[in-house]
Amino acid sequence: MHTIRKLILLLFLCQIPNLSNAQTVNIDLVSANNVDFRFDSFYKLTNGIFIANAIMFNVEAVGTQWDLYMGSSTTIPGVWDNVQYYGSSGNGAPSVGIVQTRVHNLSGTPLISGFVPLQDITTSTLDIIGNHNAIDAPINCSDPSPTGTNTPGSYLADPQCYQFRVDLRIVPGYNYRPGLYSLQIDFIIAPDL
Repeated sequence: MHTIRKLILLLFLCQIPNLSNAQTVNIDLVSANNVDFRFDSFYKLTNGIFIANAIMFNVEAVGTQWDLYMGSSTTIPGVWDNVQYYGSSGNGAPSVGIVQTRVHNLSGTPLISGFVPLQDITTSTLDIIGNHNAIDAPINCSDPSPTGTNTPGSYLADPQCYQFRVDLRIVPGYNYRPGLYSLQIDFIIAPDL
């Protein structure tokens, strides 16, 4: 019996180093879950709507480099989901590309600068931090050029590098069928393996 206790203790002690090397990545949405665009005037249809800081989230990466990317999810890839049509004129549902996104933080770490069209996640993604298809070299927030910062860190210690804001704009024009449409924007964070 005494030998079994020693064996259990030995196994437990061997596992302690593995516990301290745990790797986790977490994304925490701090803004509302939904963003509404209401095109209720000719001016808005022609000139579009811009919402600054429409989406805000925090990142925490423990013990691992990480990648962050985004894309839209819809029933039919590439076009918005229709909730309700208001009329029969127009050329169908809008493409997800009419949504333009700009992801930024105080340190300028995102790989994307300026507005870019949203892409459907089934066909392509927008890499915000790192290349999700390859292992990236580590880039620290304190580097002279921190673009692509992907080293372990937290929004609690370095909010300028690990807090992100997303601006959205849509300029639909008059081509689409009037109605209520929806789409989901997915942000994916993963260890850079």
